[in-house]
Amino acid sequence: MNSMNIKNKISLKKIFGKLCNKTGLSGKVLIIVIIGILGLLMIGVSEIIPSGKTKKSEDTSNSAIDESYSNSFKEETERELKDIISKIDGVGDVSLMLTLDGTTEYVYAEDVDTETDENSDSKSDKYKNEVIIVDSDDGETALVKKIIEPKVKGVIIVCSGGGKIEVKERVIKAVSSALNISTNNICVEKG
Repeated sequence: MNSMNIKNKISLKKIFGKLCNKTGLSGKVLIIVIIGILGLLMIGVSEIIPSGKTKKSEDTSNSAIDESYSNSFKEETERELKDIISKIDGVGDVSLMLTLDGTTEYVYAEDVDTETDENSDSKSDKYKNEVIIVDSDDGETALVKKIIEPKVKGVIIVCSGGGKIEVKERVIKAVSSALNISTNNICVEKG
């Protein structure tokens, strides 16, 4: 086993000596170059190998939160609308479905810094925006300035009194007023 280690050391010395002769570099400089190349290779490999936490998973979790908020918004709006419509005279039993346009959007509070550069000929402004982060029970989170709820695109209502024109008109008018949507986007049918 000792003879094998000695042979390996001798062959490494020969290879190192040949590299020094071929490149014209001294031994110390060649070692630094080799270490630099190895470092660059390690950086390149680390970019290829996925890490445990990726941006895609963060985006997925945010979209899951947005979707759950949109679903709860839809369910709450449907429930409130159903309660109101069922109180209209002649409507009877009510079932309805909402369709939404888009999803919930969050507008985050930002700290904006402005810097003005004045040269002899021109003036330019530089803006730096940073989202405000606050501590919460779940850790650090961005401060939400406002939540923009999705828009209601259309409503289908099926009710016992939907076959009567006067009931149909009152339901369409109530839904249009409540949701601020066009009467063309509301369908009322007898159930």
